[in-house]
Amino acid sequence: MSTGDPYDPRDPRDPDDPRVTPPLLDFVLANAQIRAVGAMGSRQVRDNGYTLERRTVPDYNLIFLRQGRVTWVLGDEPVPLAVGDLLVVPPGLPHHASPVSRHVVIGSLHVEATLAGGQDVFDLLRPPRVRRVRPGTRLAGHLRSAVAEWDRDARLTRLTLPAWAQLVTLELLVHDAELGLLRPRPVDPVVAWVLDELTQRIGRRTTLDDLAGRFGFSGQHLNRVFGRVLGVTPLQYLTRLRLDRAAAMLTDRQLTIRAVAREVGYDDPYYFSRAFRARFGRSPSEYRRHLDPVSQSG
Repeated sequence: MSTGDPYDPRDPRDPDDPRVTPPLLDFVLANAQIRAVGAMGSRQVRDNGYTLERRTVPDYNLIFLRQGRVTWVLGDEPVPLAVGDLLVVPPGLPHHASPVSRHVVIGSLHVEATLAGGQDVFDLLRPPRVRRVRPGTRLAGHLRSAVAEWDRDARLTRLTLPAWAQLVTLELLVHDAELGLLRPRPVDPVVAWVLDELTQRIGRRTTLDDLAGRFGFSGQHLNRVFGRVLGVTPLQYLTRLRLDRAAAMLTDRQLTIRAVAREVGYDDPYYFSRAFRARFGRSPSEYRRHLDPVSQSG
């Protein structure tokens, strides 16, 4: 069994480069558990200026300025907001707001975003406090639609709020990543390297020792670091990657189930079927029939 190339200290992925890598972002987007906090999002309209008394909140408050100008103060730092600005107020930080223009329209959403181990997604990826959301971007469209939605009957808003919280939060992370604005914690580049390596090993037999040796760590250390950041072990995540890839491949009726299993690193079809059922609640053949009733077997 190949253990892969030895770790090269000249690896071009600079450990001091704080930008988020695609594998880390993909992991977060696929696994983040996002919850809207409170009964509803709000659209707040003021014709005599917007004032907010000093307060702290236990969650992340997303503030989107639709019309007017206002100054938010985070701690002691003033943050001038203009139309199109989106502010992320972190939990526990005292803040208040004072008016700049008389007419102001603000959308407000309170969210929590965590991974399986309880890791705070915002703390993990560290998006900036404020960014200008350009018109025509997906994020701008989601925010405008969400704010308009919050003008409706409160009972309907409560029903749609969880979906808006999920959509806006994930799109915010994608938006910031595309602009190079995410600055993950210093430990994250190492984890991101492992995530990248795992995507290359979907079709290969891999042990924890193989993976740890690639990066010069012990298996125990790699499990501890990876689990602390992402809430799963590397091999647990590799299994998830393989089975998700298999599910996508099962839509191709030209591939037998045995061929799909081999492509994602399973030599034993029975073991593959058992792992697939544990992930999706159906065997591969049942999953394929559920997607396409015409297909009868692999």
